[in-house]
Amino acid sequence: MELPRGLEGVEVDESAISLVDGERGQLSYRGIGIDTLVQWPFTRVVYLVLTGTDPDARTLARFGAELARAGTLSKGDRECVELVARLPIHPMQALISLTPMLSHDDQAFAEFADAAHGVSIAARLPNAIALLLALRRGATMTDATGTADPNAGFLTAIGCAADARLRNAFTVTQILQIEHSFNASTFAARVIASTLAPVENALAGAFAALHGRLHGGADEAALAMAREVGTVAASAAYVDGCLERGIKIMGMGHREYRVLDPRARYVKAFARELSAGTELEVTTATLEAIESRFSERMREKGRHLYANLEFYKGVVYAAAGLPADFFTPTFAMARVYGYLAHFIESRKDNRLIRPAARYVGKRPSVTPA
Repeated sequence: MELPRGLEGVEVDESAISLVDGERGQLSYRGIGIDTLVQWPFTRVVYLVLTGTDPDARTLARFGAELARAGTLSKGDRECVELVARLPIHPMQALISLTPMLSHDDQAFAEFADAAHGVSIAARLPNAIALLLALRRGATMTDATGTADPNAGFLTAIGCAADARLRNAFTVTQILQIEHSFNASTFAARVIASTLAPVENALAGAFAALHGRLHGGADEAALAMAREVGTVAASAAYVDGCLERGIKIMGMGHREYRVLDPRARYVKAFARELSAGTELEVTTATLEAIESRFSERMREKGRHLYANLEFYKGVVYAAAGLPADFFTPTFAMARVYGYLAHFIESRKDNRLIRPAARYVGKRPSVTPA
């Protein structure tokens, strides 16, 4: 039997959290398509993903208030962020280190049982990441404590202008990133959860996987690529050169989608809108030229590959004033709720994940009896 590399196409468990329909280019959370979900408040989508229930107004108000209250950093939390901010490490490595350090209220989010601590961590991430960014910049974080919308609070905390278009684009982008089935980091979280390790361990492990350039780090890589290429005119030669040398173009194509990534439609439109008339306009145009040339070359080979969510997302984050090395931590602020949903789901009928490997090494010699 031929072994599928990277477990491609292998069903390893059941899940009712999200459906990635790669053939039709559709994505849904708990049976509701993203075209509907992007019109909802962020906290409503989060509650749906975590519980499988669309909250009524009273429940949503209570949950939003709990997230806002739990999002406040304690004195100990701030000291931990200050500690990792002084280390010469990537912000994602700082986030991995911080995750088990962040405090929590034992009474908060009791409905989530042994995932309650994880929801408290998720609530603190926007302020923790904003503080880390401020400390790295040698600045003071704008206080956004108690803000009902975690994304609005985060943008305020990093000093982002109160521009309605930008805030909507940022929130929709975060909604589109909450959940995506058994992606690499989510599967890592489920493996760790299956050992009955604490929820913070599962989150830290998931963040470690998310940091990879082939996963959550593709947005940072794609933006760096566009800035290196520099102009629309240089894009075709760059793509041709990459293909000749077998160099992967980050953010192009997706393991799951055989057609356009449905999330990319939104993010590409936001990138165009937010970059128009700014220094990011040339960057966006360069990304579009790279995508066009790459797709053209793939069609020549009978393949159809398109830009995924990550390809243009860096422009949205850059428009919000985020430096490139903070893109993946910002992604983590949204995806953390998907990890938690999988942690909760896996604990309902837990079994240790322990696959087998086909041994291809040398066999021990057999000594005749």
